[in-house]
Amino acid sequence: MMRKLLMTAVMVLTAGALLPMARAVAPAEVQKALQTDYNDRDGAVARKDIEGTLAHYAPDFTSVSTAGKAHDLKEERADFLKTFRLSAKSSVTKSTIQKVTLGKAGTEAVVAVRRRGILLFVNSQTQLNDVLVLDGAYQDTWAKRGGSWLLTREQASSLKATMNGRPL
Repeated sequence: MMRKLLMTAVMVLTAGALLPMARAVAPAEVQKALQTDYNDRDGAVARKDIEGTLAHYAPDFTSVSTAGKAHDLKEERADFLKTFRLSAKSSVTKSTIQKVTLGKAGTEAVVAVRRRGILLFVNSQTQLNDVLVLDGAYQDTWAKRGGSWLLTREQASSLKATMNGRPL
């Protein structure tokens, strides 16, 4: 009886020791999952789908501009709504991951990402189309919560904007 109990304990401890290795996540797997999330967001932007655009954002999301100005998810939602409903005739974004760095526990990822956005507006004065192009580099922080990756922080490191080909 004691031997059987000892064998069971050894099996449980051995399985418990191997469990973290079995759950370890490779950076390539995380990059693939996050690129899918970025692609989902980019598609939602093109559809002007606010819920789809923000689907991968954490409730405690913070965005920080190149000037250091921070805003939260509520403000991010308002900015997207304004762009989608009031300003942009169409919008397209393309986000491309440059590098993923995983935290030790594998539940946080810092992502260097490049994003290009093209927005088509109707100029209210001329009634002609204006094209705004935004090219930016960002450092995004993602956290694994409830089995999903959620964007918790977006830090713009550079942003170049042109209107109809002219720098802004």
